[in-house]
Amino acid sequence: MRSVELDALIDEVGVVAASAQRHVAGVLFTYRCTIACRHCCFGCRTELPDTVMTPEQLAEVLAMLHETGRVVHVAGGEAMMYWENLSEGIRLAHAEGNAPYFIETNCSFATDDRITESRLSFLADHGMRGVLASADPYHQEMVPPERFLRVREATRRIFGEQNFYGNRAAAEEILALPEITADEARLREHVRAHPPVMVGTSRRDLSQYLDRFAPDDPDLPMAGWRRQLDLPGCLEQFRADGIWEIHVDPYGNIQTNCGIILGTTDTIRPAQLLAGAVEHVNPFVECLCVDGPLGLALLARDEYGFQLPPTVTQGCDLCFLARQHLRQSHPEIFGPAEVYA
Repeated sequence: MRSVELDALIDEVGVVAASAQRHVAGVLFTYRCTIACRHCCFGCRTELPDTVMTPEQLAEVLAMLHETGRVVHVAGGEAMMYWENLSEGIRLAHAEGNAPYFIETNCSFATDDRITESRLSFLADHGMRGVLASADPYHQEMVPPERFLRVREATRRIFGEQNFYGNRAAAEEILALPEITADEARLREHVRAHPPVMVGTSRRDLSQYLDRFAPDDPDLPMAGWRRQLDLPGCLEQFRADGIWEIHVDPYGNIQTNCGIILGTTDTIRPAQLLAGAVEHVNPFVECLCVDGPLGLALLARDEYGFQLPPTVTQGCDLCFLARQHLRQSHPEIFGPAEVYA
């Protein structure tokens, strides 16, 4: 069941502020997406296998994730691609008191006011509290900015301003976002000013714009997600109080944001995993937490024949290359295939 105390917090401060306080737990409903953003860390795109949660699976996973005490949401890929599965799963979860707090969308579904209003109203009527809508140069290279603006306006009206999770720039700035990726010089400037995490699609499509370093260079940028704690290696990405997001995908894999499987829902519940020592869940995670990406790369070299690249752009870039190699021996840990394709 959803936490009464967390419901009250969201009543008071909204989903955005509550997420900052409690961190988030997400359903990765599908890896498929209506678009293929250049900065995507998971390699999401339309051409991926047609794998999506059933409504019953969605309801079951939502119940598990609420046990974590985090702000639970549904994401992808693009969850709206499978509206029938999604809406039925939300209906089932709501009937059990387990509706998610918000949904994440690239807004490609919002082709007109009618469908936008209809879907967001359904979600609100079934216990959802807000919407995270994506808007940036990469999304707007493929999704018309008007669709984001339509979702933003409808979210503010239906859920309230404090429950809109996303870009608050003026409409004219949103409408101008496609100009950045259309201009090579501006794209380079944007990537260098706001470097994405160099894994998945972003590593393939955007690493050319960043400076390169030797893997053991002390000036190699670490990147990572929401690094806020002064901890060694990648410990913040795996220690329960530092993990920004934990999610469950259609295969039942439990992960943070990095493509390292920490467990599966058929053997352990996410709350149980967080209550234990996540940083010791397997030797590879232990290595990352102590010695960071270089440590993992050296382990992969010494024990699995990995060849260190001469240069990389980030610690995450080096880690991803090492994990791609390690996946050949340990697909049960470094997966699923979609993330490493």
